[in-house]
Amino acid sequence: MAKKALDELLTDMDNVQLEEVEIMTSPLRALKDGVKFIPTLKSGDERLSGILLNRKKIKAFLEKVQKM
Repeated sequence: MAKKALDELLTDMDNVQLEEVEIMTSPLRALKDGVKFIPTLKSGDERLSGILLNRKKIKAFLEKVQKM
């Protein structure tokens, strides 16, 4: 659900780069980045995570980190 919403939102945001990190193959990277829930979005020190990330929350996060 979050992946689909994120992909849709990113089509309108040309200046956002996305890096996906697979927690099963890169557990140390996920730990280092402070990932405690799946899914987690991270930009700098900002994180958005939760069991159910909806389109509205993801959009607000992306807009917030774009302004930084």
